[in-house]
Amino acid sequence: MEQVRDYELKAFFTHVIDVLERLQIPYMVVGGFAAIFYGEPRLTLDVDIVVDMKWHHIEPFVAAFPIPDYYVSEEGIRDSLQRRYPFNVIQPTTGAKVDLVPLPRDPFTRAAFQRRQRMEYDVAGHSATFITPADIVVAKLVAHRETESEKHLRDARGVLITQWGELNLEAVRRSARASGVLDQLEELVEAVRQEVEE
Repeated sequence: MEQVRDYELKAFFTHVIDVLERLQIPYMVVGGFAAIFYGEPRLTLDVDIVVDMKWHHIEPFVAAFPIPDYYVSEEGIRDSLQRRYPFNVIQPTTGAKVDLVPLPRDPFTRAAFQRRQRMEYDVAGHSATFITPADIVVAKLVAHRETESEKHLRDARGVLITQWGELNLEAVRRSARASGVLDQLEELVEAVRQEVEE
């Protein structure tokens, strides 16, 4: 399959956001897409979105992604909402994929969802609701602890560097302490401080 192009992923993302907003499904863009938005560029082939989707949203949501242009499973969504695990929408022609995560019950994600903010994400003036920079740093450190994937550390570092001077580090520390990743945050903050102040 041909590699999905950046503009194709953005167009697909814009369509998904439009559907969520038209159906009034509360959401928050998270994951690598949010980390790249606030931080340093890297390749990502999918987008992660936390959604507070209810049962009555399912049928109109599925109808907004007709086959063969898109693939989404109504049964998969119902299972996802019941078991609280992600489901996805795929655009077969490009291979672009959006993973939608039913709003988790953990205190950090719930609090981050309340703090989410609307941001413009392209030169055309499209906007969406994103996790905050402070919360994506903590989320990426938690993801690194759980998966040991270095990309999560790189993402957290990229956001810290790019947003340095804008972030309320004390607020980040409070969230990191509550999430059990304060030591990792302090280590990263010190490394970034040395790099920024060189």
